[in-house]
Amino acid sequence: MPAADLYEWRTASCPECADPAARLVPGDSDRADILLCTRCPAHGRLPYRDPADIRARLPFGVLLAMRGGVLHLGVPAAPHGLNAYTRSVVALATERGLLPVWRPSARRHHLTLLAPGPDGVWGWMEVGARSGKILRATVHLHGRGAPGTGAAGPRAVRQLVARRAASGRSAGPEAAARDAAAPL
Repeated sequence: MPAADLYEWRTASCPECADPAARLVPGDSDRADILLCTRCPAHGRLPYRDPADIRARLPFGVLLAMRGGVLHLGVPAAPHGLNAYTRSVVALATERGLLPVWRPSARRHHLTLLAPGPDGVWGWMEVGARSGKILRATVHLHGRGAPGTGAAGPRAVRQLVARRAASGRSAGPEAAARDAAAPL
């Protein structure tokens, strides 16, 4: 298991309801392998979640652990040497509900971004290892079936990530067409 200081631990949200206030807590005493979502009943869904299903939906490198009676995600920490602008774009993506997962390398660091839910945003960024600058990015605003929107250069990438707020209004082909037509 990797060293604990290489990971940032965050509270895991429920993959079904995608409610940021949802917490996954241990289930009944007779089924310790099942987790209960605290918000799914409010959304009209059954609260039971299998940790194996949650683990299968996570990108490579993310760990799961129970901390303080709540399920947490261990996300690889950001590499050293990122410039302030790159850090601000990653912070903006985190604010918008995206889970950033770093894969550091000698030449380029790769950052995978994803949001929970079947129609969640996902994408990636490439960051120069020496410069710490964003080189390029692609973000799919309405799930894996939607066409991706690419961006080259830091300003276009920031605008693309900022569009995450607009993508939450509605999902589906109309929203994908609207966001694809919006200028960067």
